[in-house]
Amino acid sequence: MQRWPTAHLARVFVILLVGMLIGSPLIAPQLSPRAGAAPGDPPPPMSLRDVGSSSTITFVGQQGAVSLSLPVPENLTPSEIRGTAQLPAFVTGGSVDVMQGDRLLSRNPIPSTPNAPITLSLRGVRVDRHAADIVLRSYLRADGFCQFDPANAFRIVNSTLTYTGRERRPTAVADFLPPVLRKLTIYVPDDVQQAEGAAAVNLATAVVANYGSAPVAVETRSLPRNNLVPTTPVGPLERQVVISTSAPAGLSLRDGPGWPFLQIGGPAQDLLVQVQFLGSDLSSIAMSSSAVAGPLRNAPQLAPQVQTLADLGVGDQLVTSSAWPTVSFGIDQTRLGRPSHNVRVQLVGSYSYGGDSAGQLSVRVGNRVIDSWAAGSSGAYNRWVDIPDGVLSRFTQVVVAYTRSGVPEACGNGTRGSLSLDSSGEVTSDAADPPVPAGFQSLPQSLMPRTQLAWTKGDVGDVARAVAIMTGMQRMSAIPLGVDVVSISDATGAQSPAILIAADGQGLPDLDLPVTSDGSTITVTNTAGQTSQVTLTPATRYGTLQVARDDDRTVLVATSTEDTADLDAILAWLGDDPDRWAAMSGDAVLQVADREPVFVTVDDAVPPSESSDSGLSKTAAAAVAVGALCAAGAVAAIIVVGRRRRGRQG
Repeated sequence: MQRWPTAHLARVFVILLVGMLIGSPLIAPQLSPRAGAAPGDPPPPMSLRDVGSSSTITFVGQQGAVSLSLPVPENLTPSEIRGTAQLPAFVTGGSVDVMQGDRLLSRNPIPSTPNAPITLSLRGVRVDRHAADIVLRSYLRADGFCQFDPANAFRIVNSTLTYTGRERRPTAVADFLPPVLRKLTIYVPDDVQQAEGAAAVNLATAVVANYGSAPVAVETRSLPRNNLVPTTPVGPLERQVVISTSAPAGLSLRDGPGWPFLQIGGPAQDLLVQVQFLGSDLSSIAMSSSAVAGPLRNAPQLAPQVQTLADLGVGDQLVTSSAWPTVSFGIDQTRLGRPSHNVRVQLVGSYSYGGDSAGQLSVRVGNRVIDSWAAGSSGAYNRWVDIPDGVLSRFTQVVVAYTRSGVPEACGNGTRGSLSLDSSGEVTSDAADPPVPAGFQSLPQSLMPRTQLAWTKGDVGDVARAVAIMTGMQRMSAIPLGVDVVSISDATGAQSPAILIAADGQGLPDLDLPVTSDGSTITVTNTAGQTSQVTLTPATRYGTLQVARDDDRTVLVATSTEDTADLDAILAWLGDDPDRWAAMSGDAVLQVADREPVFVTVDDAVPPSESSDSGLSKTAAAAVAVGALCAAGAVAAIIVVGRRRRGRQG
């Protein structure tokens, strides 16, 4: 047994905190309307991210251009974009033109003061098919030294969009969901049935998929079965849906508190069809206040062996710069449709040839250069590049750069160069089993093409947890996810990937989880079966999300040590910031007693007998993190054990 260093014991005791977690409600982040705001009022200024764009607008080069497509709800008009201007130090001023086609909508001065507010007027913008397509063109003035490159660009950060007008009241099922949705509240009966819960989960997932990168807040609530009318009014661009097998079959608009709500009803076996109808393109034909859907046939999603960059959502690119032009694109494993490795990309494009040397083309992922070659005089390139498994993530950003020597640094004296990327380049990959990378970064692609979801109780709390998890998974996926709500026994015996919810820790099947607890002893187990243990006196409870491999499938487990509030605290924390789901790493996340969640990574590359620089194996270090998290006024003893897991029982 490896002796525990005194310094590490002291470190554990230093970080002990007192307090146990008080029940935390499982709700989506609240988007409270402005004081006095009512349905139909103009919405408050919205972040560009809330309408599906980035809240940071980046203009590359001394003259840059950015295209935006702004969704526009009925009877509203986009009026202005506001933000904070961040200029390179050598820029003394300039302007931003707002263009729509050949029309100049406005010319807006760029303040020279650092971090000054900037307003871009959209007056006169035309709306076509609920969208306004515009181009922002920047023109910068500079003196002396200047280096206009992507890392030193003019940016407008924290950008918001303001609408004027009054939102149109929906009168038909087809226009119930607006082009911009701030929040969706799904109501189910307080004695919810499995079919109703399954419909709520599928509806939430479909709505989040429909709005793409816009972080729509989704909340689950309950109502008495005999009075399924929401009592809480909605704010601008918010919607309410009531799901019940007791309601008449079909989808219908009903009068709610100040604004119509959508009622989805029918027999249990038909309820899911009605939800799928709302989330499909067929909802546009429901031009009445009620509609009943017939059976829908969805083709299974099959991941092709060979795709193109265009298939992955990458368009043609052309960048011109007086410095070193670069283009970038992403390899999204959710667009590949499965966990993938051995990824190869065909890079096709052209570059300008000027000066005494053609320079060099390089390809990097992060700070690692994965390929480079001399740029010849042809001005074109066509090269296959292997992306090492070690740099792959759920979304891998690839950067192609054209570097040249002898680029003058005086403003206006540079030789302009260009670099293009053709979206017809092919992408090949192989299915990865186990996924690459593992853990949370393998989600949601390892849940494709369809996943089974099961809960142990099936009450309103479990439905809300399932909605929170599936909307989090969908936000990370570029394509819609398929989910089937089944029983625990069906999910346990199936070969499909699964999401299992046992909020109180009871009723889970026998699984090899990364982190387990028998009350006072917490065990961290790596994929080779080597373990480290933390013994706490008294025992401490925690909530956890964990990613496990069960034979050849991925299983996401949401559970706790006997207290559902601990699991709800994690899901509420993840829901507070839409970026947190995508940022998750490791194999498990645990949270205890108002503490920040701790992510645990198990690593079978270093056996317990080997020591890291700190004197601990990586698995033991994971146990230290767990012990530090869970020790709330408790005495912790860490035991490092080198052994293989016993076989699963039953």
